[in-house]
Amino acid sequence: MSSAEKTSSPLIKFEEFFSTKYKNDLFEILEKYPEDKSLVVDYFDLELFDPDLADLLIEKPEDVLNASQKAIKNIDPLMKGADLNIRLENLTNIIPLKILLSKYIGKFVSVDGIVRKTDEIRPRIETGVFECRGCLRLHEVEQTNSNTITEPSLCSECGGRSFRLLQEESKYTDTQTARIQEPLENLSGGTEPKQILIILEDDLVDELNPGDNVRITGTLKTFKEERSGKFKNYIYTNNIEPLEQEFEELQLNEEDEEEIIKLSKEPEIYDKIIKSTAPSIKGFRDVKEAIALQLFGGSPKELMDKTRLRGDIHILIVGDPGMGKSQILKYVSKLAPRSIYTSGKGTTGAGLTAAAVRDELGGWSLEAGALVLGDMGNVCVDELDKMRSEDRSALHEALEQQTISIAKAGIMATLNSRCSVLAAANPKFGRFDRYKSVAEQIDLPSPILSRFDLTFILEDKPNVENDRELAKHILSIHQSDSIKCDIEPELLRKYIAYARKNIKPILTEEAMKVLEEFYVSMRSTAVEEESPVSITARQLEALIRLAEASAKIKLREEVLAEDARKAVQLQRTCLNEVGVDPETGKIDIDIVEGRPPKSERDKLQKVVEEIRELQEEYGNKAPINVLTANLMDQYSISEEKIKEMIKQLKNKGAIYEPENGYIKEV
Repeated sequence: MSSAEKTSSPLIKFEEFFSTKYKNDLFEILEKYPEDKSLVVDYFDLELFDPDLADLLIEKPEDVLNASQKAIKNIDPLMKGADLNIRLENLTNIIPLKILLSKYIGKFVSVDGIVRKTDEIRPRIETGVFECRGCLRLHEVEQTNSNTITEPSLCSECGGRSFRLLQEESKYTDTQTARIQEPLENLSGGTEPKQILIILEDDLVDELNPGDNVRITGTLKTFKEERSGKFKNYIYTNNIEPLEQEFEELQLNEEDEEEIIKLSKEPEIYDKIIKSTAPSIKGFRDVKEAIALQLFGGSPKELMDKTRLRGDIHILIVGDPGMGKSQILKYVSKLAPRSIYTSGKGTTGAGLTAAAVRDELGGWSLEAGALVLGDMGNVCVDELDKMRSEDRSALHEALEQQTISIAKAGIMATLNSRCSVLAAANPKFGRFDRYKSVAEQIDLPSPILSRFDLTFILEDKPNVENDRELAKHILSIHQSDSIKCDIEPELLRKYIAYARKNIKPILTEEAMKVLEEFYVSMRSTAVEEESPVSITARQLEALIRLAEASAKIKLREEVLAEDARKAVQLQRTCLNEVGVDPETGKIDIDIVEGRPPKSERDKLQKVVEEIRELQEEYGNKAPINVLTANLMDQYSISEEKIKEMIKQLKNKGAIYEPENGYIKEV
């Protein structure tokens, strides 16, 4: 090698690079070795030092990285011969997964994605130690293929060709496979997300969990599958960089930010954003306002005792067929910067949360479901009532604690699901009946209903004027193939991303006063013994989230009284729609949350008391016909209702039927 070639070799260049900029970092890591085994190098620093070397790293990563490791051994002052890993961050060669094709094989690339699944950690043999069966001489052979073990060709001592692998003497490294998929923001509606296998080794293992949003830097390689004989790409990982979970990929430039700030100063911005939410659907202003607030969200908080208060707003829409519920959900799933749409009919509990799946070698691994992949975004669940009850129960923890706890196939894990849930359901009997409670008409359990901040009822009521307006709206869309938007969807998407990332509004004294007054005034009606509880602390927390979201829409750092009033108005609308007891005309929070109303509980109590009195009179058992007659005379309860209540009490185990025509208290 000539002196000119020698000075320009990657090895010499890296020796110079490490002895200048990264000298102190290198010596610190070498002192801690082998506890600390990786030196993180900023690609930008390497590019400034030598652009040719930086370019060569992209084109021939293996040669350049090997040279960098040799350079460290050459300048190791402690003479440990440390095998340090050189990890590159801030690589400029960021390739979207959908175009990471065969032309990039052998190149050094960075890809952004969500971790879909992680497999078990396994040992991989790096250097095999073999014993000659003839003369017992030991031979070391470096292993390059992870699927097969390479033995020595012949013994240098006796020329023998039979060897035994000494497993305990051989050198191993930890290895793990994982799978990542495209970020949700990069998907257009209906396209399947691209996935790729990644290989993690040494100190990179056990660094990823399903649902993590990361940038993977490494070499794109290919391997031949034994079963199919086809080639498959994978990334041999060099470095992992966690990405901020807040819509980083939208990449807002200065022009976008200026336009967003200018838009926020418009006096009609609140109404414009509401009108731009699902513009193809006519009417439903309250629903659109709630969804607009959900897209912006409140501010999550972590208290001193590590308790987390969610900022995400959950909304349930229950409505008659043909009201456009699915269309609203589809629109939101495309508008939200990070969103997933799923339908209850084709969704299992594992598909919503996480599934334990077997990997190629028979071990178990976790695969993230919709609520985990939608972390820090929106998850739209259509036809929630069509899900099996055991699958719906997976929603309980995700809606309130915003985590998914998994205990499957020996895997114990807790994954994040910090997402807003927008769900739609149909009434149990086809159409909504105003004279029955919500719980009777929705096939959803009380614990799930109570976790939604707002519940809306969409009824299909014929009205000549409204029907004419709707017909004109639908016909005009079909005629011109376009919808007039106050704010273009792409700009609105950027506006939402900007607000969620940069605005964290704080409650002012005035706003707190408005919310406090509403809460106390609603509760004061229940002070009278006969009145039901109309609102609980759960609704107060929902009001805070809604008020914060209202301030975010206007990009304000403070929640004002007007924001609080908007939240109160929306909450009041929902309570009047869903929470009024048809029998008493009073708001009862138990109806909203799917429990029997106070009037119903009072009636059941009267039935139980009457049974007790009749038991004393008729020798420890109450005749059903006498009970029915007494209740009809004294309390004007219908015969049908009495039969229903007796059945209810039997199901609860409060009463039983010792003989035909008689009942007895347990």
